[in-house]
Amino acid sequence: MNFSKLQELVSRMGASPSTWRLPPYETRQRRREREELRQELQQGKVIPDLGEVESRDGLLTHRGEQVVLYIKDTRQDKYTLFHDPQKSKRFHVAECQTIREMRSKGRFERYVVTTRQDGRFLVEAADSDREFEAPLCVCKHCLTQLNWKGYARTKSRKLWLEFSIQDFFAEFTTFFSSRPRYTDLTAPRGGYVKDWPRRATRLKQQRGWCCDECGVNLSQHPNRDTLLHAHHKNGVTSDNSRENLACLCLVCHSEQPYHGRVKLSDAQRELIESLRK
Repeated sequence: MNFSKLQELVSRMGASPSTWRLPPYETRQRRREREELRQELQQGKVIPDLGEVESRDGLLTHRGEQVVLYIKDTRQDKYTLFHDPQKSKRFHVAECQTIREMRSKGRFERYVVTTRQDGRFLVEAADSDREFEAPLCVCKHCLTQLNWKGYARTKSRKLWLEFSIQDFFAEFTTFFSSRPRYTDLTAPRGGYVKDWPRRATRLKQQRGWCCDECGVNLSQHPNRDTLLHAHHKNGVTSDNSRENLACLCLVCHSEQPYHGRVKLSDAQRELIESLRK
C-alpha cells in the first residue's frame, strides 16, 4: 500500500517515524502449529538447554507461550516428593536469579517447559526408575523478582505455599500476543472510560468498601475512597468487565505485579494494617 501522503504529513509535523510494522498474518498452517505446540506444552516438553527459554518482561516464554520451567530429575526420594515437596527442587515462573545463574554456568539438565496449571509435574525420583506425577513448590526467587502479591516485602510462607499457577497465568494472560483476547474489530480503545470515577465508586459500594485481597473493611473511614482502589486485573484499563475488576486497598494495590506507580505513605500503610487487625 502507498502511504506517501501519510509520510508527508509526518514530515511536515516534524514527528519521528514509527518503527511499528504490521504483524504477519497467521496462516492456517501457523495456527495448526501453534495448537500442536500448546498441546505439547500441556503435557510437558523436554528441552535440551535454557537457550530455548526466553524472558519477556521477566516472565518465562517458549516460542511465544508463557511457560513454567522445572528440572525433571528431582534427586529426591518418592516419600519426600509426595509428603514434603518443600525439600525438593522448585519450579520457575520468572527470569529469577537462579535461572540467570544457571544460564551463566551453562548448566545442562533435563529441563521441562509446561503450561500445566494444577501444580503437578512429571518427575524422576532417586529411588525409582519410572517417571510419575508429583507436586513441586514455586521458586521463592521468582516470587521476589515479580513481587507477587507483595512477597518481596513480606516473604510470606503462606503466600509461597499457596501459590497457584492458574491464578498466576490468569494475571499475565494479556502479556502474550499468542493468546489474544480481542481481534482488531473487538479490541477496546485504550485508556479509562469517561465515567470511570463513577464506575469505580459504584464497584466499591457493591463490594461494601472491602478489599478483595486482604478483606479490610474501610466503609467507616472518612478517606475510604482514597484508601480503596478499583483495579483492572489484566492491566487493560478500558476492560471494565465484571471478571476483570477488583477492589483493592492501597497496600494490596501497590503490591500487584508492575504496580510500582501506586504510591502510599508509611502512615497510610500503618493505618490499613491496623484496620486489618
